[in-house]
Amino acid sequence: MNRLAQTNRQFAKETSYNGGAVGPKRDDDVVIIGMSRTAMTRAKKGPQKDTGLESMLRPCLEKVAQQANIDKALVEDIVIGNVLNPGAAATNARMAMFMAGYPDTTCVTSINRLCSSGLQAVATIANAIRAG
Repeated sequence: MNRLAQTNRQFAKETSYNGGAVGPKRDDDVVIIGMSRTAMTRAKKGPQKDTGLESMLRPCLEKVAQQANIDKALVEDIVIGNVLNPGAAATNARMAMFMAGYPDTTCVTSINRLCSSGLQAVATIANAIRAG
């Protein structure tokens, strides 16, 4: 219960955390305009245990391009957060990218940070955009 109260305090107005408030626009703001994720199931036991990563990732990559309303040929980098696949699933991510219709000039990176893989993927791409 103490941990929940501590977490809730982070959203209080008297803290420096913005808690969902939108501040003034800045020239260096990075804005996320699309996202997608695979369904969550039990690891190696759920209904997708025999489904290849590229088959699960393909619709996610298609959905992001659709949400952003962007030509896939303009995408330079894709960063994927992925947990516990051999070699960070680099080959599988590259296959999924091709299956989703992205060109061979698009780079793909897969990050394995266990539970924080998705968050690290977002931070990585946001930092790359901010850095130019």
